[in-house]
Amino acid sequence: MRLVSLVAALTFAALVTPAAAAPGLLHVGDSLAVGSDPPLRQLLPGWSVTTYALKSRPTSAGVAIIDRQPSLPGALVVELGTNDSPDQSAQFAGYVRHVLALAGPRRCVVWVNIHRPPYNGVSWAGFNRALDQIAATAPNLAVVDWNGMVSSGQAQVAPDGVHSTPDGYRARAAAIAQALQGCSTQRASAGGATGGSHTIKPAPHKHASATKKPKPAPKPAAPKANPIKVYTPTTATAAAAPAAAHDPGSGSSTPWIVGGALLALVLAAAGWFGRGIVRNLR
Repeated sequence: MRLVSLVAALTFAALVTPAAAAPGLLHVGDSLAVGSDPPLRQLLPGWSVTTYALKSRPTSAGVAIIDRQPSLPGALVVELGTNDSPDQSAQFAGYVRHVLALAGPRRCVVWVNIHRPPYNGVSWAGFNRALDQIAATAPNLAVVDWNGMVSSGQAQVAPDGVHSTPDGYRARAAAIAQALQGCSTQRASAGGATGGSHTIKPAPHKHASATKKPKPAPKPAAPKANPIKVYTPTTATAAAAPAAAHDPGSGSSTPWIVGGALLALVLAAAGWFGRGIVRNLR
């Protein structure tokens, strides 16, 4: 009777073992996101991707979509800024910081910078500088240098100078996939995966003593993390992206291993139990 109870318990445990959760991605952008989303999904098999992409969408409308999400996945890809007025770089920087505040230090945010002809003599260089400056202090922000890719001939745009060609969208998507991996790696090395704040706390005040002790030799400063700039993604790196930037708290392959071991125990116990029944019948 005890054997029957053991078999039943092991069978139940094997059946209720949870499956590994897919990494999550929120993709928000304008018409450039409309073009890059299909090839990006092909580069991220097994990911759970939610996309909000719309032609002529300004940054304010895209950030509002992120703002009203009940919860956020482990990674965000943002393709916004192209439809803003280029003289509003300070406002754009505020939107970038707001998205980072919503994401928190444990989520990877990939933002694609801007390439388009100047409007009324004003370029979008201020927007791109704002992204670089913010990324220099935010280890979980990865900047895809789309402007550098197009300017150097590594990606092509349509005659309007804004939208891309099919090959260009594929190159853009590959760069985003590479940035997802790089952002996750640099975030972990910079300590962002454990949470915390970028604010430096003031040092505690110490009273001066009568006798001054010799100061120890200063330690060499740790190298500062550079903002991630993606130009030409390699095939091997882009293919490795699905393993990076998992949703915080997501599952792993361990439950499947445990489930397989439990199932093997169930089968062995059932065989032993069956042989016992046959001996009793004899």
